[in-house]
Amino acid sequence: MAIWQARMVETSRVKYIGIVEAIEEDIKRRILKPGDRLPSQRLIANELMVDLTTVTRAINEAARRGLVETQRGSGSFIAQTTFNQYNSLQLTQGKTLDLSMNNPPIPVGINIEQKIADSIIKSGNASHQPNRHLFYQETAGHPDDRAAGSEWLSEKIPQLDQDKVLISSGAHSALFSILNHLHQQGATHIAAPEFSYPGLRAMADQLSLVLTGIDMDEDGIKLDCLENKCREQSIDALYLIPNIDNPTTATLPLARRQAIADLAEKYNFILIEDDPYYPLLEQKITSLYSLAPERCWHIATVSKCLSPSMRVAYIVAPDLQHALRLTDDLRISHLMAPPLMTAVVSDWIDTGMIDSVSQEVKKENQRRQRIAKDIFVDHTLFSDDSASHIWMPLRKGFRALDLSEQANSLGISIVPSTAFVMSTSQRQAVRISLGAEPDINTLHTGLSMLADLFQPGKLRSKSIV
Repeated sequence: MAIWQARMVETSRVKYIGIVEAIEEDIKRRILKPGDRLPSQRLIANELMVDLTTVTRAINEAARRGLVETQRGSGSFIAQTTFNQYNSLQLTQGKTLDLSMNNPPIPVGINIEQKIADSIIKSGNASHQPNRHLFYQETAGHPDDRAAGSEWLSEKIPQLDQDKVLISSGAHSALFSILNHLHQQGATHIAAPEFSYPGLRAMADQLSLVLTGIDMDEDGIKLDCLENKCREQSIDALYLIPNIDNPTTATLPLARRQAIADLAEKYNFILIEDDPYYPLLEQKITSLYSLAPERCWHIATVSKCLSPSMRVAYIVAPDLQHALRLTDDLRISHLMAPPLMTAVVSDWIDTGMIDSVSQEVKKENQRRQRIAKDIFVDHTLFSDDSASHIWMPLRKGFRALDLSEQANSLGISIVPSTAFVMSTSQRQAVRISLGAEPDINTLHTGLSMLADLFQPGKLRSKSIV
């Protein structure tokens, strides 16, 4: 058993962090190993010529990060589980394993960048309109691109009028433009599921909209809670991700969709249907737009079934007049969607490439879901076989922020449920995304490390005083 030669990282912002980072560096370099003993705190203080309180603070921080275990009467030792934190290439290089960003995985065997380049070249060589996408476009999108988008959407919105279809620079921009449009029309209160897309909350704050969360179960928002809110206060619009919800993975059953459409008619509110995951569904379900076309805005982005680098989303307006008005808002906010990316997506729709790549993304999602379910077999887990994320409720007495902080100390980023709360919620959970890490072995390691946090005595809840 080696005894550590005390040192400090001189470039650290404060001395005690310098001691912690020195311990961490020596673990990564295998100078320190699990079970190795640290000198007494007084010896470390004397060696580094710092106050004893500085060393005590450093040891406590190292213990919080899972690097050190302190045994009363025996001293401090390198934790037995420490190497689990650094047994992947990414973590040994000091990079965080990203299980927070909800990216679709890169499909195995498909060079998406090359296929994008091929489509751009193809567009430039087109004999009828070469280089058309190198010029400014109409804000609503070129008619040919809107026609392609209408074709792609026709499976879930049959007999779609192309004039109602607009092209936006991603779903985030589309949602903000729709909310701003509704706000200009007098909307003040927006409802959404209890947990939902964090960007919605930021947009509501920016536009001074009142945001109300609706309680959920495993199938999505509860109808009785929605109707109770409608009776209690005026609701101008309801935002939903009906398929493979982000973050809860819930998919609204058809009967509940019809009931929501009926409530929208009864209480006169608008529906905003954000539907990025439809191409990944195993069983297709009728869209909210098809159930209530006269009061629904539909958003469909390619970022979750192809790549977030392709900033193209389609908006379907309730009618032509709303489409024209929203075009004015889009012109102010971002002028036009990126023409080259739009050209690529149109080409992929025309050739069927969009379906081929989406299916490969779906297969990779399914592979990663199987890994996650095997690792978290003893834990409550909400997921969809084709989703790029999982939703994990925490047992009573534990806080999502505590788990995310402890995961971060292992070099793994996940998202606590607090990031998704629309108004208030007491339920604690975390979202774990499976697609951003390209290496499947590194993903397996990271998920195993997270599962280890749930072992008895590992997941610690902080005392608040």
